[in-house]
Amino acid sequence: MANRYERAELLTAIWKLGAENERMPTSHGILDRALNEELDQLPAALTEGLTFSVTGVGLRCLELPDILLAAQEAMLTSEPNPTYLSTIVTFDREEARQTVLSYGLSTADAAAIGERLRNAVVRARTPVDEALAAA
Repeated sequence: MANRYERAELLTAIWKLGAENERMPTSHGILDRALNEELDQLPAALTEGLTFSVTGVGLRCLELPDILLAAQEAMLTSEPNPTYLSTIVTFDREEARQTVLSYGLSTADAAAIGERLRNAVVRARTPVDEALAAA
């Protein structure tokens, strides 16, 4: 099973290739729901051992906070700020490409996975955005 830094590296590389410069969500369970939706399509190095639970605030990936923290600690993402709802992936495209190749993924496959994950984020974000707008 991959450690949290390996998962952070792979997740951010896939995100970079599939979502380009779009910020990666870090709040409201958006990325949790997107990961759960795309679980069968994601590489085993990322998903092996991930657990999901319905909590008082909705579906959560129990390992995701630690993965996101590892990404920040490894400077793969921007510094956290409690008021931010997303983070900037600091990888450039070439670093992301080299990372996914090291996990046995082609650039095209990783970009397609990242795009599906980004699309799942958009679907997960819609109810959250509507709730925030109504508040």
